[in-house]
Amino acid sequence: MLARARAAPTGRSLRLQLGSTPPRDPSWRREARAICTRRRPDGSEYFRIETHPRAGHLIWGERRGSFLLAADGQSLLCTPDTRVTPQWERFLVAQVLPFAALVRGLEIFHASAVVLDGRAFAFVGPSGAGKTSLALALCDRGARFLADDVLALQPWARGLIAHAGTPAAGVDHREAERLQGLRRPLTGERLGRDAREQVIAIEGARGAAPLGGLFLLDRRADGSAGPRFRAAVDARMLLACTFNFVLDTPRRMQGLLHTCALAARGRVERVIVTPATDAGALAAAVLGRLQACR
Repeated sequence: MLARARAAPTGRSLRLQLGSTPPRDPSWRREARAICTRRRPDGSEYFRIETHPRAGHLIWGERRGSFLLAADGQSLLCTPDTRVTPQWERFLVAQVLPFAALVRGLEIFHASAVVLDGRAFAFVGPSGAGKTSLALALCDRGARFLADDVLALQPWARGLIAHAGTPAAGVDHREAERLQGLRRPLTGERLGRDAREQVIAIEGARGAAPLGGLFLLDRRADGSAGPRFRAAVDARMLLACTFNFVLDTPRRMQGLLHTCALAARGRVERVIVTPATDAGALAAAVLGRLQACR
């Protein structure tokens, strides 16, 4: 999956290594602490992040493997579960690498994004809100795909820079059927699938772009016709866009607040839509909104 990436270098590098068992500092058991644990209703664990003051961060996923990130975020030892290659690669892209970017000082939003007229536009919302579908529908109308579900942002002199992600998108099986009318985005190679989604290769933008705006997708069953655009005036909406609050060091929290403050200077709007609004209609509304506000 990563071998397909053609994005321009950003000046930050991460050295990846494959191993059979992740080495640990002898004091790991005594000094490490769990900062994130996810369990099923029966109590069984399927995801965990541990941190050690010197040895770094260990990210583990059931049937995904273990990934040991150095404390400085510059090297990553991968011990994947090779029995499920598409799944561990997706786990690396969707969970491990975003965490590494947070350690290196970037801020990560849970968003899909495209590039239009040289600027990046991001779409934020909970799972099932239609972020990926909207991005793909916009690509069918001439936009360039930038990122799916995980968007890395970096402050710069005039605001925020949005970096290109992995050129692949995870699409729910039912949503993929509804999107079959798209001409361009869904013609790429299928890189893998599981019970929930299929991962499709998509030719994406090769460089970063200044962030032109954020749209927060808000699907409501209130019977209102057509997408409605409203200014996002609650600061908590921006804070909720973050990838996670697991890494809560003072440096990271300061970076998150700074990123949200910079984003707030630009276009930040809620898009209120009904569950029945399809990706094509929503893409047309977003394009119309951008053209009207030029």
